[in-house]
Amino acid sequence: MGKVTLQDIAEVVGVSKNTVSKALRGLDGVSDEVRKKILSTATKMGYQIKNSHKMLNVAVLCREDFLVESTFWANVLLGIQNAARSNNIALSVTAVDIEGEENLDIPSTINKDLTNGIVIVGTLNNKFIKKIKDLEIPLVIVDHYSEEINSDYINSANEKGIYDAINYLIQNGHKKIGFIGNNEWSYSFKKRYQAYIMYMEEFKIQIDDKFVWLDINLKGPNFLEDIDYFKKKINVNDTDFPTAWICANDKIALAFMRSLSELNIKVPEDVSVIGFDNIEMGSISYPPLTTINVPKQQLGVKAIQQLVYRINNPEKIYEDIRLNTNLIVRGSVKKIT
Repeated sequence: MGKVTLQDIAEVVGVSKNTVSKALRGLDGVSDEVRKKILSTATKMGYQIKNSHKMLNVAVLCREDFLVESTFWANVLLGIQNAARSNNIALSVTAVDIEGEENLDIPSTINKDLTNGIVIVGTLNNKFIKKIKDLEIPLVIVDHYSEEINSDYINSANEKGIYDAINYLIQNGHKKIGFIGNNEWSYSFKKRYQAYIMYMEEFKIQIDDKFVWLDINLKGPNFLEDIDYFKKKINVNDTDFPTAWICANDKIALAFMRSLSELNIKVPEDVSVIGFDNIEMGSISYPPLTTINVPKQQLGVKAIQQLVYRINNPEKIYEDIRLNTNLIVRGSVKKIT
């Protein structure tokens, strides 16, 4: 057989020569499914794809609920998509269901011969991640960490954020500071709780275990409307009730503030609140929520940049990258004397 042409590939795949050209050059206007089929066919037929035009195929894995969540994860995924477009990468985003994760099922979107890299977003079962790692495809993990798995990691500086929150509250005269989160949930939640313990001790602020709430359930789709959890716990008549609270994320903080309001407890006049993540809802709440900003889109962008680096430098040492956080001061913290 002579030299393979674009027309040869087009006839086998059943598309136009122009579509084949776009796919091989990494241009828009071709679906991921068709692009993968063209790339696979071209490779099998012995067509030499120029490296400058070669499109990388990257699989993104995350939990099912991440794809319908519109505050945090949507922004991380947007960063991944934007960076992929800039780096000539075709993405396939796969939601990993609980059953598939527990059974250690490799998603069908991952092909050892065609998939150039994998990005795992969020906390998945370590056994499942190990199974993915064993495929020996370049891997980057976002917003999770495990000492058991050698890989590149991209996380936010959770500890720095909690330090800034506690320091800001102390500067505003608060000495009774509570914490609301869940120590059995995501990596970020665990790190934020651990940082709260560490920096409260470092600042020599006493921790009252009555006001460290770690059993909150965030899985419900209507979490912000379901505030019975808080109403059962809130008792401002308790003389030890904290004047300020740090919440593991903004959704918790907003639900907590709503609960306080329904109990005629004013924020920040009676109780101050700080969130974490800086989601849009916090900026339009009443009062606007003081929070710790996480560079959500940049987490996704950095993941793709690191994956491209890893693909080109497979023998380099793995990197644990932390993107800085910063305090966003709004109206939910009061200065007391």
